[in-house]
Amino acid sequence: MRWRPRSSGVSPAAGAAMIDLSGKRLLVTRAAEDAPEWAREIARAGGRPVILPCVVVERLTDRDTAAALRGALRGAAWLALASRRGAEAAADLVGGELPPSVKIAAVGPSTAAAARRRFGRCDLVPPEATGRGLAIALRQALSASREKAPVVVAAADRGRREIEEILAPEGVEVRRVAVYRSRPAPPASPRRRLGRDELDAVLLASPSAVRGLLNQAEVDARLPLVTIGPTTSEAVRHAGLRVAAEARRPGIHGLLEVVP
Repeated sequence: MRWRPRSSGVSPAAGAAMIDLSGKRLLVTRAAEDAPEWAREIARAGGRPVILPCVVVERLTDRDTAAALRGALRGAAWLALASRRGAEAAADLVGGELPPSVKIAAVGPSTAAAARRRFGRCDLVPPEATGRGLAIALRQALSASREKAPVVVAAADRGRREIEEILAPEGVEVRRVAVYRSRPAPPASPRRRLGRDELDAVLLASPSAVRGLLNQAEVDARLPLVTIGPTTSEAVRHAGLRVAAEARRPGIHGLLEVVP
């Protein structure tokens, strides 16, 4: 089987409606509960999704985590939610109730929707739906209100630290509480032979997905691997594989725009 790079003809500024996958078969490697969302977007763009969950996600529901989150929220100004899953997990841990003085910041529209559904409100959504965009928006909001009260981040156990990197120099205390953990899917025996799926590309959104993919499948070095950003690209190269394309903006549409 041969894979040949093909141009999508889509500029990075184009919206999802302009993405035309023309029947390309794309492997979705997200966790089982997240994969259908990406599969729908691929289908809307004319592609054919193939799902192979390569990440396993576990919410932390124990009493210690709940107590840690409640304690962190005392005296805090903001609860920062870096993902839809983080919003759901945080709401479960605190029973959907926050101190009235704690405002909610969500990384993007889907996370904001989860916050409104579970907490009844969302006070801040940055124009750039990334961790860095969320951190910058929080810095601006804190500066405008002249607040120095702590910011609580409810996120994955090994989430990136953009909020700390941007707010700490401003003298803002960031209290991070892991509310869920993700890990690579365990080794499969036998591993799936991807050549039989006649794939055009594999979509990878985290280093865990890269490791999980290698645990779950035999990966032909010629198969185009499309990554969500530099950290995931580094994991691909560390595994001895080649990055065919790297998204220029976050999210599924950023990935689909650069599918070769």
